[in-house]
Amino acid sequence: MNIEIIESADGTLTLYNPLYEESYHSLKDGALCETLHKHIIPPIQIAQTLKKPKLRILDICFGLGYNTFATLWHYKSLNYQGEIEIYSPEKNQDLLKELQDFTYPQELQNLSHISLRQIIQTLQTKKTIAIDQNKIECYFGDALDYIQTFPQDYFDIIYQDAFSPKKNPELWSKEYFALLYQKLKSCGIITTYSQSGSVRDNAKQNGFLVYEIQQEATRNSRILVKNKLNFSFLVQK
Repeated sequence: MNIEIIESADGTLTLYNPLYEESYHSLKDGALCETLHKHIIPPIQIAQTLKKPKLRILDICFGLGYNTFATLWHYKSLNYQGEIEIYSPEKNQDLLKELQDFTYPQELQNLSHISLRQIIQTLQTKKTIAIDQNKIECYFGDALDYIQTFPQDYFDIIYQDAFSPKKNPELWSKEYFALLYQKLKSCGIITTYSQSGSVRDNAKQNGFLVYEIQQEATRNSRILVKNKLNFSFLVQK
């Protein structure tokens, strides 16, 4: 599969996947900017995750690893003292071979004393790696099968960052959100870039409350939660 490297609006690089006919990030928002403002920062602002001694995160899907790597880097930059466990399914194990020579943003190069190349190599061969007090696990296979292996009320955060509903419908269906509702803690939060009305309705039919985040850094994004929120920058949908 010929994967094309593309520069996004904030100067960081992403890839174009010819199978799904989509890039892995919003080119207009920028790869790192989208990662931070649509996925990583909202749980810190809304769910006060910095106060929790341990975080379990489900990253759907691993892709280029931006969400996973930027999470560890950003929490470290905020002096978070707890443990972070990140679990991420990925269908294409060969993608990680491509990533070993991929040029990540300089910020992510400072993630750990272990290089990103070493981290990616370890995930490809051993599927898991410990970085300081944190853990990354990468599952190669079907995301639905993987999610079902976890107990109920397990995750504090879910990054719902699959390819678009038109290209990857099985990871946006009503049945899929029913599964996420089971696995998310009562105080947990799901982040997503999707503005789709059908995605909103599928989530709401399973008990989620849907809020749109209004922000200047990127185009609007959404969060899904189980309990009502009251923040000035959130609009319930």
